[in-house]
Amino acid sequence: MSRQLMITYYADRELLGLVSDEDYEAFKDLLLGALHNEWPKAGVNVDDAEHAYVEVELAPGAKGEAPLDEQARADVEARVIEIANDVIDTREWATEDTESYDEEYEEEIEERRLGEDREDY
Repeated sequence: MSRQLMITYYADRELLGLVSDEDYEAFKDLLLGALHNEWPKAGVNVDDAEHAYVEVELAPGAKGEAPLDEQARADVEARVIEIANDVIDTREWATEDTESYDEEYEEEIEERRLGEDREDY
């Protein structure tokens, strides 16, 4: 895609489980790097939010560009979510073992990660 995009992933800390501030910041840094690798010319941000979601829009000053169509937006959003899930799964950001959580909490985290309780996706 030749157009310049602004991509913002709003991270939900609870998706990672009960993690330290250090681990959460490491996750956001790794995710930011992965998004930059996928879209090197895009403006990419990772911010905090109560629920994880993605915003994709044309970069300011992208004059002469046609509006971003909904299918292209949906494709980018889906890829961002896939990358975020991959970063979560690799656990390269984790300095502590979180395997001690009960199954019910782990299932809730998995449901939220996959967006099953969100109508946005």
